[in-house]
Amino acid sequence: MAAIGVNFKTLRSTAEGIKNFCLYQDDQMRQADFDIKSMLSSDWLGADALEFSKKWEGVHANGSQAAKFKNSLLEFGEFLMTCVNEYQMAQTRAIDEAITLRAALMPD
Repeated sequence: MAAIGVNFKTLRSTAEGIKNFCLYQDDQMRQADFDIKSMLSSDWLGADALEFSKKWEGVHANGSQAAKFKNSLLEFGEFLMTCVNEYQMAQTRAIDEAITLRAALMPD
């Protein structure tokens, strides 16, 4: 039977990287939202500003494609971390069982 090698550190790091990217994206979107709303409230007036404001709300809103993509990334990262934990526990149990079996078959 072949052994499956998994680098737990790399997979955990990937899951953390996904989470950190999403936090960074949130910060950037908050800053962009602040800057755009500030600009629209003072420097940019008129019909085109109103149109842009409506479009921006569609980009920034919770149901937007950007928000959906971020949520799917977060879910993937959580799923990846769950898989890593489950695989590591299964590997630990298999090793423990192999040690127990060896001890039973080859007593000192």
